[in-house]
Amino acid sequence: MSDTFCGLQPNERAGQAIVANLLGEALKLLDGDVPGARRKIEDACRLVVNDRPDCGKNGLLADWQLQRAQKYIRDHLDSRVRIGPVAKIVNLSPSYFSRAFKATKGIPFSDFVLMSRVELAKHLLSTTDRPIAQIALDCGLADQSHLTRIFNRAVGTPPRAWRCRRMADLRSEEVRRYAAAGVALPQRGRGEQTPAWD
Repeated sequence: MSDTFCGLQPNERAGQAIVANLLGEALKLLDGDVPGARRKIEDACRLVVNDRPDCGKNGLLADWQLQRAQKYIRDHLDSRVRIGPVAKIVNLSPSYFSRAFKATKGIPFSDFVLMSRVELAKHLLSTTDRPIAQIALDCGLADQSHLTRIFNRAVGTPPRAWRCRRMADLRSEEVRRYAAAGVALPQRGRGEQTPAWD
């Protein structure tokens, strides 16, 4: 018996013994009864997934669940992000996921999605010259006024004013870096964006 197995609580040892038994039976069936072996392996997988010790402990999401949910949200910000599909990819019901997400992150799921949209908008505002209406659509929002309302509430300034201030800050930083290097600052034509320093 391994040290890991000995350190388990009685109910965890029993669950691990059941999984080991199912996998052993599957190995015996593998040569003659592939569908039967598959059923045993699927039963073992269900036991492991449903009895994960880190899943939902203390009402929090496990690290893997939080990472998977955040990746899904980031990858789908350009469209409607509903709680159901996110809960499904981390093997939880929507209501349990909602409570666990809030307990883990400290803010509700919907607020997290909105803040993620605002962060994406900030990135696009400072790195592209796309119109604000297009950025709103790229962030999965209905229109420019929707972005302006959410952005103003979260950041304290409208997107256009934030972009102008950010571009001025980047330009000042660029001037300072060129001056420190003793190099003349290149002139930009009207409407050109200041490149961000790496």
